[in-house]
This record gives sequence, structure tokens and C-alpha cells, in this order.
Amino acid sequence: MNLTDTPHDRRRFLHLAGVFSAGALLAGCGGGEEGGDDIAAPSPAATSAPIVVTGSHVLNLALNLAYLGAQFYGHAASGAGLPGDLTGGIGMAGAVSGARAASFQDPMIAGYAAELAVDKQAHVVALRRQIGTAAAAQPAMDLSGTGGGAFAVAAQGAGIVAAGAAFDPYASDGNFLLGALLVENAVAAAYRTLTVKGDEESAAIVAEHLADSIYHGGLIRTLLDDRAASDASIDRAVVGTTTLLAKLDGTDMGDQTLAGAVGVSSNLFDADGRPIPFTRDTAQVLKGLYLSTSGVGGFLPRGANGIAVV
Repeated sequence: MNLTDTPHDRRRFLHLAGVFSAGALLAGCGGGEEGGDDIAAPSPAATSAPIVVTGSHVLNLALNLAYLGAQFYGHAASGAGLPGDLTGGIGMAGAVSGARAASFQDPMIAGYAAELAVDKQAHVVALRRQIGTAAAAQPAMDLSGTGGGAFAVAAQGAGIVAAGAAFDPYASDGNFLLGALLVENAVAAAYRTLTVKGDEESAAIVAEHLADSIYHGGLIRTLLDDRAASDASIDRAVVGTTTLLAKLDGTDMGDQTLAGAVGVSSNLFDADGRPIPFTRDTAQVLKGLYLSTSGVGGFLPRGANGIAVV
């Protein structure tokens, strides 16, 4: 039986395949060892302070991430993002710029994009219902592949393309998966942080979405790892991307890639064999979204909505 024929079968297969890769997503791994000193964080697109909106809610960070994922995967899969009735709320509502349908060569990758789009939209619906009147509006998003767009800025900082060059995540399967890695990077780690905060009212939705996010991240990493086995440029791109994101965290500690990391431990488990939780706090998540350590920009050029950064 072909386990990738339907979304249900794909999920069953990747429930197993993603377990291995998802460990890298949730583990506290040492980042930056694989040529990290040669990768500089991109310059901030703006220098204003992160937007702080009155009436912030602990789940609004997850909602901002869900908006980003739903718009990226929705446009990539079908050329359409979220309906307008799912994007209103508190804060400065914004439009999506630069997103478009992806040019998929592999029908399986196209199917995964469609599945992820459905899952992310479901997250938006569930989070907005849970948060209620304090739900953040969708912020302005830059999902373009032009030379000055967020994906290109990240790719330049990771050494994937030259300074000033474009990086179009909609141009090929490999580019889409690298774009998805950037979008998924902080999601599971952010949800893991929310479980630590112990918000009882939100505990059920946090646990459910954490499990989904592990699956999503494991899926993307599994597909990238498969391609890295035959394409060294994919391996280098993943290493560069994860090293860049670790630098943006401000700690040089982060989601170290497993592929090609010769002589580097992935640190998935502690000395007693227990998984090491990988978390990012709100400020670290925002730095990854803004692609800056000092201001807003990147994927959210006017900042996030409904989030109090302390």
C-alpha cells in the first residue's frame, strides 16, 4: 500500500517519519557550530519598538503565527489565503503582500501544502474562538520573494543567496520547503513555552496545537532531509537557516540541523535519556519573525498584534 496516496495516509506515515525529525524541532540543541561565524543576521527592516496592544492575551502570539502559516500555505497551495472574517480583531490590521500560488513539480509536495493550509486555518479558527474579544487582528505580512522581501532577507542572512538577491519560496519544491522551515521554525517552540506558563483555560488548545505543530515541523524537516541526501545545497541551506535563526534568538542556541552536522551532537536527549524541551520566549519568537534583533520588519513589517513583550 502506498502510504502517501491520501492526506489521511500521509498523516499516518508521517506520524512515524516525523517523530524522528520533530525531535530536532523540540530539542534544546547547540546551534552555530556548523560554520555559524560566517552567517550574519540580516539588517532590520525598521527600527521602531515592537507593537504592544492593550488587551493582550497569552494565545495571541500563537494566533499571529497561525495567521502567518495559514496565509503562506493557503496562497502557495491555491493562490488564496484566509477569508476576511478570520482576520479582524484588536491592533493594526494588515494585508498580505507578495504571496502567490507555488509552482510545484511534485504532486505530493502540493498535497502537503494543501493539508498544511487546512490545518493552519483550523488553528486560526480555534484560537480566535478561545481568545474571544481580545483576539488580535492579522498584522501586515510580507510573503514576497523579491530581493527586498522577507524570504530573501532571511535567505541572504543564511548564505543561501547573495546579498541583494531574490529568494522565491513559490518557485520550486525545494524553495517552498525552505520557506516553510522559516515559517514553522518558532511554532512548536512557542507552544512549548505556553505549556510552561501553565494557562489552565488554554491548556487543552495549547496541547492540541503543540501536537499539530510537531507534526508540521517534522513533516517539513523530513522532506528537507530527504532532499538533502541527494542535494548538498539543501543541506547547506538548512544549516545556514537554522544557524541564522539561532543568532536572531540572541543565544546562538537553537534548532541544530541533523543533516551534515559532522562531529556535532544533536542533543535530543539528556544524560538520562529524556527529551530536552526546546522553547522560545515571546521576544525570541518575534526576533525570528522580524528577522531583526532591534526592531520590527521581516515577515511582519509593522509588528505583531495583541502581544505584550516584557
